[in-house]
Amino acid sequence: MQANLIACPECDLLQQEVEIPCPGAARCSRCGVALYRNPKDGLNRTLALTVAAAIVFIVANVVPLMGLSAVGRETSTTILGGVQEMWRQGREVTAVIVGFCAVIAPALDIGFMLTILLAVRLPPAPRWAGALMRWSQIVRPWRMVEVMILGILVALIKIAELATVIPDIGMFAVGVLVVLLTAMMVSFEPRDVWARVQWAAKAAPRRVASREAAGARAGTMTSDTLTAAQAGLVSCEVCSLLSWPADPDEPGHCPRCGEALIFRRHNAIQRTWALIIAAVICYIPANLFPVLTTITPMSVDQDTIMDGVILLYTSGSWPLALIVLIASVIIPLAKLIALAYLLITVQRRSLKSRHERGRLYRMVEFIGRWSMLDVFVDTFVVALVQLAPLMAVEPGPGVPFFGMMVVLTMLAADSFDPRLIWDTSDDTREQHG
Repeated sequence: MQANLIACPECDLLQQEVEIPCPGAARCSRCGVALYRNPKDGLNRTLALTVAAAIVFIVANVVPLMGLSAVGRETSTTILGGVQEMWRQGREVTAVIVGFCAVIAPALDIGFMLTILLAVRLPPAPRWAGALMRWSQIVRPWRMVEVMILGILVALIKIAELATVIPDIGMFAVGVLVVLLTAMMVSFEPRDVWARVQWAAKAAPRRVASREAAGARAGTMTSDTLTAAQAGLVSCEVCSLLSWPADPDEPGHCPRCGEALIFRRHNAIQRTWALIIAAVICYIPANLFPVLTTITPMSVDQDTIMDGVILLYTSGSWPLALIVLIASVIIPLAKLIALAYLLITVQRRSLKSRHERGRLYRMVEFIGRWSMLDVFVDTFVVALVQLAPLMAVEPGPGVPFFGMMVVLTMLAADSFDPRLIWDTSDDTREQHG
């Protein structure tokens, strides 16, 4: 029985699909990235976890996260309360970023997943389930509940220096939500859904049955390094289906999910450079301008990100101080340097250290969201410490710059095409890079 081919999403290497144990995972033989998994009862287990996540998500957004008590006065906040306070104080950009990452993106992801999993219960699933799969992949990186819960904990430490802080049910609900969302992703395998979704096109593409067939199409047979592009094949970036394009210059659309097919992301290098430069411009004021202003009857104190790190350290919370330093100062700068390094080596067509550069890209993509930590910290500190005239905290001008810097670096990592690291054909790179 002949096996289908699959192209690695990061190095484009053609490999035969193989049976894997349950539970188990198949990894690329060249770059080591996970290609597909075989979870135990994946769809049913993911559906149960998604229903539980939907319930907990509602609780986490309805009840207060924490309360503050000082001199007989009390206040509390919810997730949306933090967003509303940021908007009320004139930091609309920050409010939109926090609202999308903490509320809208998780709600969309849970809603998409719940709809998809119900739609595929009786295959074939409707074609709109495939459209929801595409949107789910776009939204998921911006779902930052795990970053938010860490931001809440850091905010608790900061506020504890000013007044008595009481964790509420909402904070524990967010913690449970983090566990459920993580379990959802571990148990979910997209291939199980795509196997049940009706194809977007009436006619199926010409199937690739073996590596030998792809090698014959490419006019060469290099079994260990043959890529989809060299074989004239194009892999869908959404559903991973391999197909023969009718026209190499205009590959058309994926016959299964309808996504536009491309050999390499158009203008990926130029677009990534533009986003990096914009992020660098935002990085400077984000670290120089104050992010919080504390107002009391006796004084007005303005704190930058580094001032917050020093405050955590001097208060005895050096582990949290180290986390904030790494997430808010070191990681953003390291991401910018790493992406610039990847772009320069790709433009110089370097073939050295490709495995290390591939791992570097995956690390940049993974840690990108954690830079949003300080934005969440500032949001909940501002929302909770509103006890005027006794005490109040306002967001500083550095907050929107920092939020935009994080967004830009995430977009830069997403726009970069990691397959360019592994390309060895100048013709392929010049035509599709």
